[in-house]
Amino acid sequence: MKMLRIVLLDDHQVVLAGMKDFLDQIPNVRVEKTFSISTDLISYLRENKPDIVITDYNMPRDDTYQDGLKFVDFLLRSFPGMKLLVLTMISNPMIVSALYDAGVAGVIFKQDPLSEVQAALRIVSNNNKYYPPSFTKNTRRDKNEMSLQDRVNKLSPREYEVLRYFIAGESITQIAEKLNRSTKTVSLQKNSAMNKLNVESNQDLIRFCVDNNIFD
Repeated sequence: MKMLRIVLLDDHQVVLAGMKDFLDQIPNVRVEKTFSISTDLISYLRENKPDIVITDYNMPRDDTYQDGLKFVDFLLRSFPGMKLLVLTMISNPMIVSALYDAGVAGVIFKQDPLSEVQAALRIVSNNNKYYPPSFTKNTRRDKNEMSLQDRVNKLSPREYEVLRYFIAGESITQIAEKLNRSTKTVSLQKNSAMNKLNVESNQDLIRFCVDNNIFD
């Protein structure tokens, strides 16, 4: 296999260092740059073309390019042909499906073994899509047996993004500006998400998401 040139983006320095250390041990893989802010990655990509970019999904520290689906979509539109792997704790099938629909080369779950990172690089370097082994698009149960994950999985990508920013402390107005939606739309999406999660108040919503580590 030819030398793979990798670039990493993650706002957690420990994760970034650990991932670089792991990749540096794989033959024919070289980590050319690591970034903790998306703005720095964008500047780098305007002048360089690595083989694969691995980015975290949640990058809340950067207001310029933001994060989540919006950032992924921006990357793929701005740098056509780029092979992008998204590293995330999120296992919501609709979010994962939306990432593939946007054009990512693969999604790597942080909860999976590190060996999956190596598998993803091998598969993507051969111009194929990588799918995590635990990814299933259509997991359904009887409503009476609905688990925590089932409820979270019912959220649409737009609802998920609204909740993610709301739990981070953003107001409805701030979320609307960030996502280029009306405040009415954002409010409706938030209320729809609350119904799906079966919570009745903002306090219950925050407690539900924090207690269950929905956005960690």
